[in-house]
Amino acid sequence: MAFTLAFLDVSGFDSTNHDADPWITQGAARGGSLGALANEQEMPNFHYEATVTTDTSDGTVLDLTDKGVTFPANSIRTIRCRSLTTSVDSQYFYEWEEDVLGGTTPKLLGQRIISGWNNQNGTVFATGRVHFAATITALTTITTIYASKGWEACVGDISVGTCALLVPKNAYILNKGCTLDGTVVSVTAAGVSVGVVYTNLDGLGTGTGGLVFYEQFTSTDVLTDDPKLATRLDLAFEVWPPINHRLVLATNNVTIKTTATNSNVGADSLRHMGDVFVGKLRRFSSPAS
Repeated sequence: MAFTLAFLDVSGFDSTNHDADPWITQGAARGGSLGALANEQEMPNFHYEATVTTDTSDGTVLDLTDKGVTFPANSIRTIRCRSLTTSVDSQYFYEWEEDVLGGTTPKLLGQRIISGWNNQNGTVFATGRVHFAATITALTTITTIYASKGWEACVGDISVGTCALLVPKNAYILNKGCTLDGTVVSVTAAGVSVGVVYTNLDGLGTGTGGLVFYEQFTSTDVLTDDPKLATRLDLAFEVWPPINHRLVLATNNVTIKTTATNSNVGADSLRHMGDVFVGKLRRFSSPAS
């Protein structure tokens, strides 16, 4: 593993005034505190850049605890990050956040993707929570109503109760460390349910997937008769990029680490960049014993 922390800017964090009352932080900003000014102007508190020339696993780019970010007991703090990884011809961006429950050993409460996109060799598509909506006529023709960027052709026409399910650049999305969770939000035809099937979620192959239309909400009787009315189909996918910037607990310290399996993104040299926003403490009290 060849991982190099190329740049780390910590000037946007003022550990003394970060969680102070607004009138104090405003005064500190006017007094020249870059950290207080960052909070007032909604600028990032930290910025990191790291270069990678081989596969990386848990390359530490920032130790928040060491830089003065506190996670005391009876508190929750939200960490938000805008992450970008680039290769020669591709870019992977996603904005994410995670709550941290404070204590001697803080608890990480789960990463959430706010939004994201990939540009893989000129193919652009959304990541994170993506949607596809369509009408189905005579159990044959799919007509797209709405689709997230790059997902316009993710569902093919239906034949004998099934249709192909495709994702953009799926050889790069459907790989180890990444997930595709297909959920049927709704299908508005009485007596019809839809199942999502997908294989090769854990490898570098193209994968095969499909939607199967069932009768009477069973998982055995495939619907082959044409319904009398058009059917509305709504799909939602949770798609993670093939790179990962995330919070990791190192003993009792909250850190940000990056991971990339270079073969998954088709490049040997990558650059990881991130803007980190540290939320204010939200304190709570425990019930009296």
